[in-house]
Formats: sequence, structure tokens, C-alpha cells
Amino acid sequence: MIETLRHPGPVSARRWAVARCTAEPVEVVLPVAETFAKSAALALADYDGGWLVIENETLTTLDFVIPGEDATGAHAAWYAGPYQMGAGRIDHLGMHVGRKDGAAWIHGHGVFDAPGWEGPRMGHILPFESRLAHPIRARGWGIRGARLQVCAELETNFPLFQPVDLGGGTNAALVTLRPNQDMNAALALAAAEAGITDGQVLGLGSIVRPKLQGQPRIDSHATELLLTQGTLQNGVARIETEIVTLDASIHKGWLEPGQNGVCITAELLVIAG
Repeated sequence: MIETLRHPGPVSARRWAVARCTAEPVEVVLPVAETFAKSAALALADYDGGWLVIENETLTTLDFVIPGEDATGAHAAWYAGPYQMGAGRIDHLGMHVGRKDGAAWIHGHGVFDAPGWEGPRMGHILPFESRLAHPIRARGWGIRGARLQVCAELETNFPLFQPVDLGGGTNAALVTLRPNQDMNAALALAAAEAGITDGQVLGLGSIVRPKLQGQPRIDSHATELLLTQGTLQNGVARIETEIVTLDASIHKGWLEPGQNGVCITAELLVIAG
């Protein structure tokens, strides 16, 4: 069984959103700009959005948060931090590149470090506070025909990325999942709606008290996760993740099917193949 979390708003009858798109592999350079989000958007200026992976690159300012409590009760979970590394290094980071209020926006989770750093090492990078010291390289997928755009989401009371159809595409789909449903099962159903039963899955999200194969259940009602591997085979999803918890501990493994309820959201790029 999945673990669940009570959210403040009304439960939507539709438990995922899907938009078809076309995805193509890219290797790009993020230029120096006033914010990390703007640098990412400029790197994908020829596309409607995309998914980028950055490895072993240094930022002049690297700020991030980890899962936290919301003492106000306005949300089922919130953030702790910000943690400010200064000239921190991205060990590895995966991020969706989209739009918010008409401007560049990213949602990225990764593992970070800096000389002498003794704080958390994995979390959610801050798009406006973080900045590049110099151009850096990234690889991933540029997408056309859809994009992720931040919209108000009543159930969780968060502004969240949601897929927006810009004309559709041929070989991929953007998928977002709402809370309190098994991530593997919901992903497979949403991808099937887009006509995809085999392929790879990229993205990030959060899970309530995750259960990884061969490991005890993780006692953290809020987490941040990054997919390290993801596949669909004959309509069955397999997902390997790296997870950071409320106490900043990091865990890695394959999600146990039927045991991992979405906490706030999952934002996924599914590529047929």
C-alpha cells in the first residue's frame, strides 16, 4: 500500500495531466545570465522547453532548499533553507525548463558540494538566487509542441508545473501526477493515454515515505526525488531514484511498485522507444 498525505484543497477527479510533444537529444551551453533560470532558457531558446542534465559544473552562487514542514498549515509540506553554498559545485542535476508568469523558470533537483561544506548535499535548486560563474555544458532533450508552465494548483495550494499543449508532437509526452497515487502505476496509465507503452522516463518529484526495493520504508512524509533511471516496458514502469528527506539524508534505489504515493507532484518526460 502507498502512504498518503492530506492536502488543504479539494481533490481533483483527474489525477494526471498529459501533453504530447516531440523530443530530440541536445547538447547545449548555458550562458551567463542574471539568473540560473534565464541561463537554462537561453540554452534552449530554439525549443518550447526541455529536460537538461548538468554534471560536475561550478556555479558562482548555488542556493537550494530541502523538504521541510509548513508551520502555517497552508501546505502539507514545505521547504527548509535556503542553504547557500556560495561557489558550489553541481555533482549532478536534472531539471525541467519551462515558464512561469511569462518568464523563464526551472524545476531542478540534484546533488551539490563545496569545499568545507557541512550542510545538506541534495535538494531543489533555487532558479533566481543561483547564478553561473561561466558558461557550462548540459545534455538532455529539447521539446517542441508542448511545455511545462507554472499554474496554481488548488489541491496542494502550490504553484506547480503543468503541461501545456502547443500543437502536439510525435514521440514524447509531458506528464504530471497529482498526489496520493502510486507513482509507477499512475505514470504507466498517463503515458498510455498519450499512446506510449515503451520508452524512457526522465524527471523529478516527491513521494510520501518512500519504499525502495530491498530497503526499509523511509520515514519522511515529505521528500524530493530525482529519477536516475526510468523505463516503460509493455506498459509497466520501473523507476530508480535518488531521494533527500526531511533530515537531509540521501537514499538511492528502485521504487517498489504499488508502494510509493506521490507527495506533491511528479513532473515527467516520457520518450517513446
